[in-house]
Amino acid sequence: MPEKDLHTDQLLFVSIADGDGHAFAQLFRQYYEPLRANAYKLMKSAFWAEEVVQEVFLYVWAERKTLVEIDQPAAYLYRVTANRCLNRLRRQELESRMQYFVSQALHDSHHDDLSGYRKLEKLITEATGRLPAQQQRIFRLQQEEGLSYQEIASRLGISKNTVRNHMVQTLKSIRQYLQQYGDFYLLLFSVWFLF
Repeated sequence: MPEKDLHTDQLLFVSIADGDGHAFAQLFRQYYEPLRANAYKLMKSAFWAEEVVQEVFLYVWAERKTLVEIDQPAAYLYRVTANRCLNRLRRQELESRMQYFVSQALHDSHHDDLSGYRKLEKLITEATGRLPAQQQRIFRLQQEEGLSYQEIASRLGISKNTVRNHMVQTLKSIRQYLQQYGDFYLLLFSVWFLF
């Protein structure tokens, strides 16, 4: 990149960091199409390329105060775009795998003539039964009563951080237990826990 362009981009970043909407519009006009073309090469989808680049510019504006620290504005924009593309591709792959496994769970029978979800519930019950009493209590309050970490902390007379730490350990233990039954149940657990 010529020194002049680099200097101009750095000035744009400094102006945007100060909240200059005109500088942001100029940056958008200058980089939108090249970033979109680059995203398209990675995503192989015009729709997702446009979505990602729009997310990048929203991110740039939201994080504008940090732009003064960027030495190579163009490289920064391309790197943020590439990272967003990779994140989107990973998310799409995970969503596809989850859809497949959920579809299998809903349509197939599994061991012991239990559906995938019923088997998952049985395995989660087994896994939580092996937990320390405090972790079992916290997990049940969160899952069965739908209490927030703060509400659980208040009810049990412990800190919110302690509740969070117990939940992290609980989920790790459950995942480890489910791991011996394969990826199918780990993915089902992820879907179950999210919803």
